[in-house]
Amino acid sequence: MLLEMNESESGPVEEKVYVALPERLKDGKSTLSWVLNHFSNDRKIIITHVHIPPQMIPMMGTKFPANQSSPHQVNSHRQEEYEKTENYLNDYLVQCSKAKFRAEKIIFVSNDVAHGLVELVSLHGMSNLVMGAASDRRYSRGMSEVKSNTAKIVMEKALPSCKIFFICSGNLVCTREPTRPPTRTLNQVASMPMERNRQNLFTRKLSFDMWNLHLGGMIPGFSAPSTIQSSSRNSDNYSIDFSSEATRSVAASSIASEEGYSNYDLSFNRDGNFDIRFLHESRLGSQGSTSAPEQFFQGNIAGICTKLQAALVDAAKYRVQLNEEICKRERAEMDLASLIQKAEEMQNALLKEKQEMEFLHKEIERGKSRLDLLQEENKKLQEEKNIAVKELEELRNGAGCGSYGAFSEFSLLELQRATDNFSDSHKIGEGGFGCVYKGFLRNTMVAIKMLHPESLQGRLEFEREVAILSTMRHPNLVTLIGTCSEQSALVYEYLPNGSLEDRLTREGGTPPLTWQVRTRIIGEICRALLFLHLNNPNPIVHGDLKPANILLDANLVSKLSDFGLSRLLMKSNTNTSVYRTENLRGTFAYMDPEFLSSGEITVKSDVYSFGIIVLRLLTGKLPVNIAADVEGAIATDSLHLIIDESAGEWPFVQAKQLANLGLRCAQMRRRKRPDMESEWKFVESLMMAASLSELPSFRSQLDDRGIPSYFRCPIFKKVMKDPHIAADGYTYEAEAIKDWLDSGHKTSPMTNLPLVHLELTPNHALCSAIQEWLLGHP
Repeated sequence: MLLEMNESESGPVEEKVYVALPERLKDGKSTLSWVLNHFSNDRKIIITHVHIPPQMIPMMGTKFPANQSSPHQVNSHRQEEYEKTENYLNDYLVQCSKAKFRAEKIIFVSNDVAHGLVELVSLHGMSNLVMGAASDRRYSRGMSEVKSNTAKIVMEKALPSCKIFFICSGNLVCTREPTRPPTRTLNQVASMPMERNRQNLFTRKLSFDMWNLHLGGMIPGFSAPSTIQSSSRNSDNYSIDFSSEATRSVAASSIASEEGYSNYDLSFNRDGNFDIRFLHESRLGSQGSTSAPEQFFQGNIAGICTKLQAALVDAAKYRVQLNEEICKRERAEMDLASLIQKAEEMQNALLKEKQEMEFLHKEIERGKSRLDLLQEENKKLQEEKNIAVKELEELRNGAGCGSYGAFSEFSLLELQRATDNFSDSHKIGEGGFGCVYKGFLRNTMVAIKMLHPESLQGRLEFEREVAILSTMRHPNLVTLIGTCSEQSALVYEYLPNGSLEDRLTREGGTPPLTWQVRTRIIGEICRALLFLHLNNPNPIVHGDLKPANILLDANLVSKLSDFGLSRLLMKSNTNTSVYRTENLRGTFAYMDPEFLSSGEITVKSDVYSFGIIVLRLLTGKLPVNIAADVEGAIATDSLHLIIDESAGEWPFVQAKQLANLGLRCAQMRRRKRPDMESEWKFVESLMMAASLSELPSFRSQLDDRGIPSYFRCPIFKKVMKDPHIAADGYTYEAEAIKDWLDSGHKTSPMTNLPLVHLELTPNHALCSAIQEWLLGHP
């Protein structure tokens, strides 16, 4: 154990551990850690450091910078050096405090570390010392002896009574065991006979900077050597170490001066004893004798010790006062630090509050910007609403009546009963408009479309769809049965085969559509668009033509639905029917590129969507980049590689014709696209050819005599020779429907609803089919 046991006058023993360490914590941390790990915390740690000031020369037992010219400058420089060293050593005290050890520090000034440690061992009567063993940080586990010159000198010259432990990199290298008991203290020496007072005296620990203390005012020519130190902060007992040459010289000089001798001879023994031999008679006369020097010597050693002790007592009082001042200064610094910390906290709080205020201001600005955008959008929606209302009025006026026409009005209660209170089990579709439910209403299976009533846009779509479907009838337009105004609901005929999108993706495992059915659907879509685009007095654009809005009935007959985005076109200054809007809505892959760039929608916008649908029915591919894929296949004569094989064996000539039709309609520039009227005859011929090869479907529509039912006129009940399409969407014999109209009827002979107009359109496709059938059935 590294214990320092010094006996005081009262008898109790204080256990200490002396540890010699360099200034910086990183250089001595491992040595101190070894001590803290090997001893219990009831022992006090004494951090010992030998300080070597720069450019020092020895002067009377102490050291001064060689370049200093005055005591004040010397002391100022020393104080700075001392404070800097003391601040470094405080890190060791912190390390001891964390390990719950009591600790103090000693700063000893010397021009050599090794000799300074040797002198400290003697001054403090150390029984045990811990220090480094190597000159650098290299250490090997087999190392068993000291390496540095400092360690070697201390091992050789330190008091034999001191046990020294040499540490390197946190490991014990070796130990120098003591060879004799510790040196006695000043009190012990004072109680011994006078002739033994010549033995070395050693001191207790100095807790303040004694090498700045001058005692010249008390002892002539004396400057306090570094070997004069106080016992503790609260003790007035001091001792003088006469093992130092500087201290012995001061003592001899003082004795000779007081006795009047100008010359003396001072000699020392190996054990530290010294003798003074005077070379001349005293200045005071012949008082001296051969025995006088010995009597003088013995009598004045105690006197000198008494004077020195008195001086050191005064120095201790000064030190206490100095310590009190230091404590006051430390408290003031702590108070100042606390005030600074509070000021910094207040500053941080103000900064944080300022940042929060800036954030709130930014949020307010964003809110204002958002409000402006919403107001602008609301203004645009209001303009859209006004235009839509105007369109609705024109649609109603075009129908020749002031209402939506003859269709039923249903209550919300009826719809709830028909759909089991809109149960999810009845839901058959969902989108941005709302949800679609299947229900049984008034003995009829229907589809109920629930729009979002809280949305202005939804309400406009509701009104627009009602206005269009209530005034128009066509075999390839979905039939509107009625509405529910209190819930913004539309009631349609129920089409059991879902949408064309579902059938192309084979939703629910449904079988693929044959090429004959696909060709017929292309013709039916073309016919429906032709009906809308030729509407008088203003054409109608569907606006959202895509497979999801094309429904299929039980016989896979297609019907256009979802007219919420439809537009009634007005003649512009250039006599072109266009509609301008900033509310670009629809499905991107099917939207007219020029509509996306200009906001102008025309009948050619539907033509573009129709072209994409034709290419998709032909290839089964997704709509994105489909036109480029088909165009590339035609250019490389590899169209047969991209045709949808699940539709069966396409006639190659007809497949190529459909591919060219789709590409013509899907041109990027609007002026390069055809209109439905110019393409109808071509499409009609393709549809007729496909219908003739679709034997199972064809035969399913034969009557008892083998004649297809749609070959007969609904009025004459005979096979038609000159079929014409009326405004109600049905095909009649030209003579029969003209007689009906000429007799003053303005309603449909099939639905009894008012006809939108009285114009008739020749049904060339049906006429060709009838003629071809008659040739095969004479």
